[in-house]
Amino acid sequence: MPFSRALLGFAFGLLSLTSGCSSRGKPGAALAPLSAPAWRSQLEVKGFGPATVALPLGATSPRPIAVVLHGARDRAEWQCGSFRGVLGGGVFILCPQGLQSEQAGLYGLGSFDDTEAELRAGLAALKARFGAHVAPSPVLLIGYGEGAAVAADLARQEPAFFARVALVNGNPALLTPSAIKIFAERGGKRVLMVCGHGQAACDADATQRALLLTRAGVGAKSATLEVGPYLDQRFTDALKGLLPWLVEGEARWGRPSR
Repeated sequence: MPFSRALLGFAFGLLSLTSGCSSRGKPGAALAPLSAPAWRSQLEVKGFGPATVALPLGATSPRPIAVVLHGARDRAEWQCGSFRGVLGGGVFILCPQGLQSEQAGLYGLGSFDDTEAELRAGLAALKARFGAHVAPSPVLLIGYGEGAAVAADLARQEPAFFARVALVNGNPALLTPSAIKIFAERGGKRVLMVCGHGQAACDADATQRALLLTRAGVGAKSATLEVGPYLDQRFTDALKGLLPWLVEGEARWGRPSR
C-alpha cells in the first residue's frame, strides 16, 4: 500500500474517534447554535486551495458530514450549492476545490493521491474550525462525474469510513468485483449509482454493479434519470427522491432534506 494511502486510514481514524461532546465537555449537552454570516463558507485548507463548506446553521448537536467531489471543469461552490438543495441544511457538506483546469476559473481533480491528501486536510480543517459541531464518522461520500472515479477508489480504500457512497454520472464499472468484495467485507453499507438521461453505458454498468453489490451483501441501487446529464434544478430535484434511501438507518441524518 502506498505511504499516502496508509496515512489516509490514520487521519480518517482521528475523525472517527472524536466525540460529539459539548463545548463544556458534557456528553449529550446541547451545543451553542452554530452561527456564521452565511450558509456557505470558504474553509482554508493547509497546502491546498480553499474548500467550500455548506453549514448546518443553528445546529445544537453534532451534525454529520457529506463530502462531495466535483467533476471536470467545475467549481466546489456549485456542487455545494446543488447538494445542499438535495441534502438540506442540517449537515456539513464539504467540497474540496481541486486543481485549476486549463479553463480559467474552473477546476478538476488531480490524481487519487492528490485528492486524498486534499480531502484529508479538508476534513482536519473542518474539525478544527467547527469542533464539537462535527459528528464522527462514517461520512457520506458523493462523487459527480470525474469525482465519481475518485469516490469509487476511496470506497475501496476506506469502506468503514465512507460506508455510504453515491456515484453520480460516473463510471460504475470502476467498482470492480475485487473492490466490491473489499467494500462488503470491511464495513461498506450502501452504494447508489445515478446516471443521467442518454448515458446507456453508465446505465448498463450500474445495473450490473448493483447486482454484484447485492450478492456481496451491500445495499445497492441504480437509477437512470430522465433529466440531465447536467446538475441543474431538474436533476437535483430528481436526486431528492433517491438520497433518502442512501442514508436510511442512520438516525443522526434524520430527513435528508428539510
